[in-house]
Amino acid sequence: MRKEIIEPDGVYPPTAAFSQAIRVSGSDLVFLSGIIGMRVDGTMPETAAEQIDLAFRNLARVMDASGGTMADIVKVTLFIRDDFALIRDDLRAIRARYFTSEYPVSTLVQVAGFAGADYLFEIEAIAVLPPEPVE
Repeated sequence: MRKEIIEPDGVYPPTAAFSQAIRVSGSDLVFLSGIIGMRVDGTMPETAAEQIDLAFRNLARVMDASGGTMADIVKVTLFIRDDFALIRDDLRAIRARYFTSEYPVSTLVQVAGFAGADYLFEIEAIAVLPPEPVE
C-alpha cells in the first residue's frame, strides 16, 4: 500500500508531525486529520462559531486538494470544547451549508481541551472518492 500526502495551499500548515490528509493509493479512501479553524497565518478566530465556520472551510479546501468534495465525506467526528447547548444553532447552520443530502455518519464529542489553549472546535473525516475513469 502506498499513500499520497495531501497538504493544500490555502490551509494552515500542520502544527505538529502530521499530514492534513492522506489518500490511499489504489483506492478511493481519503483520511483527513483533525481540522481546526485556524487561518493560514496561524491565528485563530475568537468565537466558537467563527472557528467552526473556518474549520469547515478548511475541510472543504483539503477535500478539494484530495480530488473530492464535501459530498464524498462518509464519516465525521466533531470535537467541541464548549457546552453543545451554547453552539448548537451555529454548528447546525454551518453543517447545513456543507452537508445538504446523503449526510455523513457523525459523532460529536465534548472534550476538556485541545492541543492549543485557544482551540474550540475540531473536525476529522473519512471520505470515499468517486472512482477515477478508466482510459
